[in-house]
Order: sequence, then C-alpha cells, then structure tokens
Amino acid sequence: MTHAGMDEARGVDTDDADLEAIVVPNIAKVGGGALLLLGVLALVLCLQTVLVVGRYDLLTIPIIAVMFVLGSTCSVLGFQLTRGSGRAAVLGAVLGGVTFVLSGSWFVFGLMNNLVSVLALMLEPLSVVAVVFSALSITWARKADAARERLRAHGLDSGL
Repeated sequence: MTHAGMDEARGVDTDDADLEAIVVPNIAKVGGGALLLLGVLALVLCLQTVLVVGRYDLLTIPIIAVMFVLGSTCSVLGFQLTRGSGRAAVLGAVLGGVTFVLSGSWFVFGLMNNLVSVLALMLEPLSVVAVVFSALSITWARKADAARERLRAHGLDSGL
C-alpha cells in the first residue's frame, strides 16, 4: 500500500482529492462574475466621463486614467477568479473595495459639479457584492492553487 499518490494516514488518493479541490464553487463564480461586471461597468463609466467632461485639466485626466486601470484590472481579475485563481481572489477583494471608495467619491464629485451619473451609483452595491464574494472565495482559491501545484508536480496540468 505504498502507492506514490496514497496518503497513508487518511487512505485517500491525493491526486483524486486534488482534482476535487480544483472544482470551482459557486461562490467563486459569483464573485468572479460580479468583479468582471464591475470592471466592465467601470470602463463604461470611464467612457461616459470622457464623453461628458468637456474640459480636461490636471484633475480629470488622472481620474480617467485611474478609472481605466481599475476597470481593466477588475475585469481581468474577475475572469481569473471564475477560473479559481487565489491571487485574483485576494486582489479582487482589495480592488473591489478601492472601486467602491473611488466610484462613491466620483458620484459625490459629479453631484457637486451638476453631473448625475446613475452608473457611478450602480457601481456601489456591485462592488460590495464583488468584495464579499471575492473575500469568501479566498480560502478555497488558495487551497485550489496549492492543489494545482501538487498536480503539476505529478505531471498533470489542469490548464488553469
């Protein structure tokens, strides 16, 4: 009973346990989908800002650049989280929180300058959903990353 894949203490084939560990749960799918949608809507808000703001100055150019970077990054991380990436879960939770703060600030700034953007207001609850579900999937995603590494060490690449 000394098979290379056997865990002697539990009597479980570790390759099978690792294969089961990399199946993406619904929490990670919801978190990744919310993060992906958050990124796409942040990019749409960036485009809306570019089209609505008629005068570009030292304040609006960095805001537009930050919106573009946040939107792009959240979209990529959301896709990676739906595939089960632990790094994407951690960074997604952080960037979702940053997007929450910055989109709320942009909504208030827009109101103060007679610019009402319902899209900026819609990003608030969506970013909360993205943060919560990304944070809930961190533990699982890190275990899945470790399982993928063990499988790669045995010569089985899951392609994720």
